[in-house]
Amino acid sequence: MAESTDGQTLRLIERLQHVSTGNTSGDGKDTNDGESSNADGINIWQTAVSILGICAGLGFLAVDVLVVSTGWVGFLLFGLLYAALLYTSIILGRCWNMVRAKWGSERHPYGAIGQEAFGDWARGVVNILVAVACFNDGTVFLMGFTEMILTIGGPALEGTLCYWPPVFGVIICPFLWLATPKNFWLVLAGGFFAIILSVILVIMSIFVAGESMSRGTSDTTKGAHYEESDFLHLAEIAGTVFWLMGQHSVIPTLQQDMQQPQGFTKAIIIADLLTLFLALPMMLVLFIIFGNTLTNVTGTAIVFDLLPVDALKKVAALLILVNLAGGILLMNNPLFQYLEEVLNIPTDFSWKRVVLRSSVLLGQIFVTETLPQFTLLSSISGGFLTPILSFLVPCLCYLRLRKIYQEVPSKFSTLETVVCVIIIGATPCLIGAILFGTGTSIIRGETTFTVPCYVNATQARL
Repeated sequence: MAESTDGQTLRLIERLQHVSTGNTSGDGKDTNDGESSNADGINIWQTAVSILGICAGLGFLAVDVLVVSTGWVGFLLFGLLYAALLYTSIILGRCWNMVRAKWGSERHPYGAIGQEAFGDWARGVVNILVAVACFNDGTVFLMGFTEMILTIGGPALEGTLCYWPPVFGVIICPFLWLATPKNFWLVLAGGFFAIILSVILVIMSIFVAGESMSRGTSDTTKGAHYEESDFLHLAEIAGTVFWLMGQHSVIPTLQQDMQQPQGFTKAIIIADLLTLFLALPMMLVLFIIFGNTLTNVTGTAIVFDLLPVDALKKVAALLILVNLAGGILLMNNPLFQYLEEVLNIPTDFSWKRVVLRSSVLLGQIFVTETLPQFTLLSSISGGFLTPILSFLVPCLCYLRLRKIYQEVPSKFSTLETVVCVIIIGATPCLIGAILFGTGTSIIRGETTFTVPCYVNATQARL
């Protein structure tokens, strides 16, 4: 306890020493060279690739189908949410630039932003939300791995759902011991290139499915079509877009590892534009090939449900596995660093890090074996945790920190305030709509709870 208190005291002294030396306006210009760069960090392009490696993945396959199924209204909602999430990513990066001169050595920077804006209570709340969101999203990535394995194996792997999360855990566990994003960005880069190839193969497979439909010999997976209201469609789009793009819980951690943290705005814009560049062609092809036949899909449907069972589909699923490997590394890292600081585990590699991070992974595997239901957990994350961390907290913190650190308001200050207020007001409405959609799906049996794997491994199912 004394060590923890001493550590807090040293950080407070360091904050006071830096407050008068660094530029904390958040404008991307730093007058203190010692605070402006991290020589062994990742550059702007590496950061962009890392972000894209987690955004453009499994969520892609669901959101594209949902958007196309709702027509122009779905495209409009997707565009608005996408733009809003990009904006809140940018202002969250600005928040870290304002406070990093005083909190540069912090191991859970999102919490530091909350504390600087609203005090100790905000730090605690933000840290807990980030920890729960990261744990939940890591669990969803494990479930996504299982779903892709079953897609590759097909009927031959029927009844093996429960065996794959531990297998993936054994494979990925040693990589989780790597310290911070700058130590495993190559894995994220591999996921980036894998998802590009996967999108190309999926588009090719969509054209193959279209030819099969025109000949009346379509072999697409059955069960992707259900009657559902437009409101539920839109709620599912919102939840999936949040889960796809709302990875704000990892943004401060990733930005902290940059050579030039003040260049984060460029990195996030590059990443989001590349993600959009990958998403739009797939949406366009889906619209051209399937058109009005997608009017009744639900949030449980993904692009693979519409594709013929062929080599293109299986290789695309295999490539997504590579993407998921990088995603689980980055999504878990803020949680790891938070727990390591709470438990006074040193930043250098040690057996304590191995035990802690392996234990967290075991916990995620246990949850996966208890709730073998991808859609349910992703809906909870996308419907509650992510909107708070991606919409509400960035806007509140930015408005507060801007008052503290910006002596002269920018010319866009009024516009930024209006946008933030709109986003803050919309957040509870979005949370309510998404959770209502999730609850409706559960009641209708589309996300039915199945028995835990350790009760009956063959009866548990997606």
